[in-house]
Amino acid sequence: MDLKEAWKKLEQEKLTQPVAGVEEVYKTSKHPVQKLIRSFKIALGFVVFFELAFAYLAIAMPQPIVKGAMVLMMVVYIFYFVANYQTLQHINRTFRMDQNLAHTLQSIYDNTQQSLKFQRRSAVFIYPLAATCGFLFGLSIERNVVEVLQNRSVWVSLLITISVLTPISYFVAIQLERVSYGRYLNQLRSLIHQLEAQT
Repeated sequence: MDLKEAWKKLEQEKLTQPVAGVEEVYKTSKHPVQKLIRSFKIALGFVVFFELAFAYLAIAMPQPIVKGAMVLMMVVYIFYFVANYQTLQHINRTFRMDQNLAHTLQSIYDNTQQSLKFQRRSAVFIYPLAATCGFLFGLSIERNVVEVLQNRSVWVSLLITISVLTPISYFVAIQLERVSYGRYLNQLRSLIHQLEAQT
């Protein structure tokens, strides 16, 4: 549909105020890129929340080994913040309507997929670390962690915890990724294919 046809359609529908509510439409946009932006903002909010929680625990916990574990988790969540923030910034910089739309959307799609894939791969190393930190935190509630770790059965329990929690956490993370990003990436891919078919 060219510009003249679009204008005729507006006249036929008798839209006397075609610009009214533009800001509201933008905020509630159904466009998959807008949904991706919202999802990344929500993810950043969760990262900040957990970052603050780990900071509090690092200060509140009396045992140095547990403090160190909480600081380690803070570093991990800084990594997640940077990864998601960079992807969000790329989307905001790239999503401009004055350029080739199919190329713009393809760039956003590729960058987002690459970022999520990188986070999935890094999670294979991060989840065992998170399980270890959680295990140490659990031990510290009623015991001295350094003393308890001298028991071989505790190390066996830690290895079992890691071997159980890592695949479960990975599976849950994949499901959350599909809910948070998967639908919108599929919509975006379909939109790209439609635009390419028209050219």
